[in-house]
Amino acid sequence: MIKRIWTWWRIISVIILPIIILVFACSLKLSFSSGDLGVVLFILVTLMFFIHLFIECAFPKRFDCMKIVKKYLSFKELKSYIKKEQFNKFEFNDKSDSFSFYYSKNWLFVRDVYIPRKMILDMVSFKRSLFSPYTFIGIITKNGDFVTIKKVNSDIEKIAVDSLLKNFPEFKNSVDVLKNVFSKSFFKMLKEEFEKEVTDKKDFVEYCEL
Repeated sequence: MIKRIWTWWRIISVIILPIIILVFACSLKLSFSSGDLGVVLFILVTLMFFIHLFIECAFPKRFDCMKIVKKYLSFKELKSYIKKEQFNKFEFNDKSDSFSFYYSKNWLFVRDVYIPRKMILDMVSFKRSLFSPYTFIGIITKNGDFVTIKKVNSDIEKIAVDSLLKNFPEFKNSVDVLKNVFSKSFFKMLKEEFEKEVTDKKDFVEYCEL
């Protein structure tokens, strides 16, 4: 489940997009002489779109899957640990909302992020505002990171949370953790305490029992 960064689609796009950008840049230069503002704006917006697309393709977000472990493992090391695992799929299905993620003995794979199960502090569910019809369900890790599982309709929050609590013993939905979910100092404290306890790769591997 480790995704390739440089797919054939990305490589081809990086080759073709500069040519398209060059064509539109030349067209933009010619359009100024025509004096048609509508044409100029159209070409300018199109050119900006292709430049943005090129930047996204040429400079991808590096290894989102390593969000939790990047301080301790290289991409190659993470890949070697993941290859040893047997993953199963957890699914929650409801007519109004559904979500899924993968899990193994030692890892969860949620929204393209690998989370060692020993690093899970808790699962929480909360609303960003009192009158919002949606509830966020996510995971707080012991090193002060947060990974969203799903934003669900508040009407099914209890069903979704109960299903997660039933299947994953790490999840408690603790009030003590929940009351700090909007506190930046809480996440900062978690990060500092974890880094004091787990100082290097050897400590990390032992802590996570990998």
